[in-house]
Amino acid sequence: MIWAQDANGLLGTGTDMVWNVPDDFQHFKNETMGNPVIMGRGSWEALGCKPLPGRKNIVMTEQLDYVAPGAEVGHSLEEALAIARWSSGKTWIAGGANVYEQAMLIADELVVTDLELEADTQGGPAVYAPKILDKYWRVDESRSDTDWRPKSGDARWRVTTYVRKK
Repeated sequence: MIWAQDANGLLGTGTDMVWNVPDDFQHFKNETMGNPVIMGRGSWEALGCKPLPGRKNIVMTEQLDYVAPGAEVGHSLEEALAIARWSSGKTWIAGGANVYEQAMLIADELVVTDLELEADTQGGPAVYAPKILDKYWRVDESRSDTDWRPKSGDARWRVTTYVRKK
């Protein structure tokens, strides 16, 4: 799974990004390029219903008649994962909050960008990242930043990679 969060664990409003950190967008692209990416319908629509180039886009929705041009549609996490298995590479879960919550039970890796800012949702609904519990996850020091990376757009940022404890 992969996500960016502010200092309070905020992901966004559910329909909009509330920050601009271009270097983290590039990090997301580098990590997910060439791989299947599963996202919820709200995240897909926040992207303007446009597929992420160079990746197999899979949209999760309970709406049976939903059409996502340029992407495949799965009606459950299990169905979305089955679609992803037809592709090579690592399957990434890329939001939103509901999809993250479901996938936390089966994920083996979390790539989390922390942003050095407290975002303002401009009155929109606040959507938060799932809790990362120490009893299930450990930090992979070799793939995590120890210091903040230089400011890009709105904030300094750092990446922490968590792996599931065995």
